[in-house]
Amino acid sequence: MRFALFFFFLLSLANSQLQAQGYLTLSGKVIDKQTQRPVPHAYVGILTKGTGIITNDEGQFFYRFPRITSDSNLVVAVLGYRTFAKKASSYQPNQKDVLIELEPARPQRMDSSFVKRFEAFGLVREALAKIKKNYPENPYLLNGFYQETLQQDEAYVEIKEATVQTEKDPRPKTLLPERVRATRGRVFASQNRSPALESYSFPNGAVIVTHAIEVGIPEYLEGNNLNDYSFQIDDTISYYLDKPVYQVRFSPVRASIKAARNGIICINSADSAIVKIAYEMTPEGVKDVMKVSGTDKLFGKTKREPKRLYSEVNYKPFGKKYHLQDYQLRLDTEFEQNKKKITGSIRLHFVTTDILKSNGTRIPETDILLNTDAFETQFVAKYEDKLWGINNYIVPTAAMRQILETLQK
Repeated sequence: MRFALFFFFLLSLANSQLQAQGYLTLSGKVIDKQTQRPVPHAYVGILTKGTGIITNDEGQFFYRFPRITSDSNLVVAVLGYRTFAKKASSYQPNQKDVLIELEPARPQRMDSSFVKRFEAFGLVREALAKIKKNYPENPYLLNGFYQETLQQDEAYVEIKEATVQTEKDPRPKTLLPERVRATRGRVFASQNRSPALESYSFPNGAVIVTHAIEVGIPEYLEGNNLNDYSFQIDDTISYYLDKPVYQVRFSPVRASIKAARNGIICINSADSAIVKIAYEMTPEGVKDVMKVSGTDKLFGKTKREPKRLYSEVNYKPFGKKYHLQDYQLRLDTEFEQNKKKITGSIRLHFVTTDILKSNGTRIPETDILLNTDAFETQFVAKYEDKLWGINNYIVPTAAMRQILETLQK
């Protein structure tokens, strides 16, 4: 206990010294100006410097940035809203009650006859062909924040968090084009977790949600797999960073397509860059991907049935290229044990907080993250955010903080 208190004292002291050396913080909430409802997963940061964070599910954010960049614009952006921009220096230093109201962007309707003639398939194919032009071609490094949660009937029973680095090397013939390492990590584990969920996890979810499109195109969009889907452009044009964005819906052409998805690809109309891909697997597709063996169905008298798998990836521009902004994946599974049913939900989420140059060898093989189970378990009933030092992080929601009441003793 003395060591833990001394450790947190050192973190607090280091954090104070860093702020004195030139770091400022802003925290608050992003809401819809019309409805006054929170806007989740909106980018908040200094876009020209490649730094930022996103709002949590309740629209809350915490953003730390160097004082030297305070004359730059603080930008808040999310698809479907007008971009908010204001000098970071116009806020009080370390202001905690920042309220940002986003105005919905008025969608532009396209003529129905034009939509019918529009070849959505060709638009998607062109966007994929321009990945080398629109996304990085040289190695680079992303600092970011990783969050992995497990919910039992919507209550959080395990939370894993870490500051991570992910190195990308899009060059051909690279043996390890993507590498991930954790710099700091922790786990909150509730003692109220059902035994049915004990083996319910991803071995290393951080690898999944740090994947970048320029390093590897998703298999369902690659090559002839495109022919497995039909594409239809929406009759309304949305906006991202005040630029028109085509929204292309896709769905499987037949029921027999394996791992089938229904989703949307959002493409910047000016440069054909993909700014968002989101999909939900069909019920049959979920079963294809999350196959359950006979042993899994009956082991420990527990039955499990995957119900839903959802994924969303967003990209943001920086230095005339697009980079991974955030990536999330959610899996819902129904468990039945002793005639009692519960729903287990795994959510993986990564957000980029800083974009840096690299020579492709910043993360050696010996530092690659292999298993998030190695993170240190937290027993102190306090959500200590000083653990992350000067790194930005996703603010935990009120529902997440309730796990502190159920920590293992």
